[in-house]
Amino acid sequence: MVIVGLAIIAVVVFVVLGFVFRSHDRDSAATLVQGIGAVVVPAASAALWLTNRRPRTELTEPALRDFADELAERVKAQWSAAASERRLMHPSPVPVRWRWSNLPVSGPLTDAVGIGTGSSRFRPLPGLVPITAADLESGAVRDLFRLYGALDSGRMVIVGAGGAGKSGAAIRLLLDALSHREALEPDARARVPVPVLLTLSGWDPRNQRLHDWLATRLATDYMFRKSEEHAGGVVSRLIGTGRIAALLDGLDEIPEAVRPAALRALNEQANFRLVLLSRVDELVTAVAAEGPLSGSAGLELLPVSAQDAAEYLTRCQAQPPPEAWRSLVRHIRMTPSGAVAEALDTPLMLTLLRDTYRADQRFDPERFADRAAVEDHLLDRVLPAAYNDDRPGQPRSRYSLGQAERWLGVIAHQMNSERSRDLAWWQVPRWRPAWPRTAASCLFAGFLAGAAGLFWAGPSAGLGAGAVVGLSVTMSLTYGRAGDSPQLLGRLQWRDFVVRENFLFGIAGGGAVGVAIGVALLLTHDRVVMLFGGLVIGLLAGVVGGFVTGLSNRSADSRTPIGPVSCWRQDRQYTLTAGIAGGLAGSLMGGACLGLLAELANERIFGVIDGFLPGVTLVTEGGLLLSLALSLVGSATWRTFLASLQLRLRNEAPIRLVRFLSDARERHVLRTVGPVFQFRHARLQDRLEEAFTTRNGPGADG
Repeated sequence: MVIVGLAIIAVVVFVVLGFVFRSHDRDSAATLVQGIGAVVVPAASAALWLTNRRPRTELTEPALRDFADELAERVKAQWSAAASERRLMHPSPVPVRWRWSNLPVSGPLTDAVGIGTGSSRFRPLPGLVPITAADLESGAVRDLFRLYGALDSGRMVIVGAGGAGKSGAAIRLLLDALSHREALEPDARARVPVPVLLTLSGWDPRNQRLHDWLATRLATDYMFRKSEEHAGGVVSRLIGTGRIAALLDGLDEIPEAVRPAALRALNEQANFRLVLLSRVDELVTAVAAEGPLSGSAGLELLPVSAQDAAEYLTRCQAQPPPEAWRSLVRHIRMTPSGAVAEALDTPLMLTLLRDTYRADQRFDPERFADRAAVEDHLLDRVLPAAYNDDRPGQPRSRYSLGQAERWLGVIAHQMNSERSRDLAWWQVPRWRPAWPRTAASCLFAGFLAGAAGLFWAGPSAGLGAGAVVGLSVTMSLTYGRAGDSPQLLGRLQWRDFVVRENFLFGIAGGGAVGVAIGVALLLTHDRVVMLFGGLVIGLLAGVVGGFVTGLSNRSADSRTPIGPVSCWRQDRQYTLTAGIAGGLAGSLMGGACLGLLAELANERIFGVIDGFLPGVTLVTEGGLLLSLALSLVGSATWRTFLASLQLRLRNEAPIRLVRFLSDARERHVLRTVGPVFQFRHARLQDRLEEAFTTRNGPGADG
């Protein structure tokens, strides 16, 4: 950072010296240089000092307790909303049971309960008693918390088939643990770790230690303070002092080659309570290569019995249930080995039946030959049930069933082609070529810059300014990373006002605008020194504007605990706020310098600016407009909007994509995890892609 700052100062010194020696009025030029220097030198010194200083904050025991409690509140709010959306609590949950797994997924039972270890590794949480071998034989999901909180090894492995309810079990366990912690007295609560539920996607244990990855994830996901000392430092201390417990889902979703390394890292580096969730086959393969998670209790989620399925379906209806429903329940109880009962042995299929059949609709068990036929039938009913116009309690859909089937099929196809279960709206632009979006952004920003140049200095200056700004936008969107992630409004922090990213952003943007100003000055005055003067003015304006623009932003990603719609709106709000604030600050600086140049040079700059106040006024008006345009074209919402236009031209998605996805979530076709959408289940995503490919051919790309 110091080297960059010194380089910028050297360029400024070179430019101003050239300006002095080339100017016809040396006295006026020297006065201008002194005025600019009086501002630039102290500001640059302060900026360099602020960007390199490191705060020293003492993290006391009471402060760590407060941060742990704050983290617990945020985790509870996030996953309570997720449990409500997934309907895990109401109606009453699907009765999922577990048993000690006989598959090679864990170590011996005696190691899990601490028989023969000689000392306790994890004391039971307040209010719980130690776990015995008998407690690990079998149980229900509601019993998982007692195992988590009192198991001597502090480690559990939960496995199950697809749709068996692993994620639902993890959420319920997490909420039970948080409720237990919240009910304790402050002194006891301080000794209880805060459970966090994370997916393992994005962790490469070969290159990143578990502690570092976990600290980074938590600092990003639950950013209780924006300043640096309250991001990594606090979270790292919470982990290091045993105030965090981790529930890690999705071992089966990381690359197969990485899974053994992940198990080895968890074995060697996890010194906190740990729950690992995975599909059966993937974990068995990883354990065969690396060995089990030492001391873990291996629990396997069982299929839902026909009796439990019948009781659950009965509870889902008004009492007494209608005849059509009673007929289905009788069939399940009388033929527990039939195709229907076998298909309804997972929470996924039970909830699909609950949600896609009304009480007065008849489900005919005799029409299905096998389990697969029942599952396909229920998956195929999701969209018709969701987009039925007379669905009670739901407003009339803006979208037809045909549109939903095609557009969701395209989305499922694109997600599967990327081997992803997460749909982040800001990643949709990757689905279509970037050059049309770049061209549209270039024309949009170039037109605004050209219009401003035309107003100030005539056709030649307007053409030059439009070309320079359009080219800079093209280069930025082609080679930069602007708009890759949404930007969120954060808390105002002076520490975040002067940071490396804002400094470089200001140099890049201000340099482009400065070149445009310099070209316009050169064309109107035919003096090379004017080109350097415009560049200096643009750099000053850009750096000031860049600092103000980045005052309160932070990047979001697929793990940020904020909904997709809120994430979209905040990125849009940040674009407007940054454009206005940064544009106003930078334009005031640039206008003041340009007006001062005109005043001291005693000539009409651009033919309209011949003094300090006119310079400030006119440049501020044009600068605000241009700043808003540049902020817009660099935002994630702008790129996604243009990508939606591209998709709509091929009838692959609606223009207002996020509104369509939100509507699908309200109809329980999609769900949300933080700012990303997911299909209700991976099976539904695969089934929709299969239907889409069947309609469009095996090589369909939408």
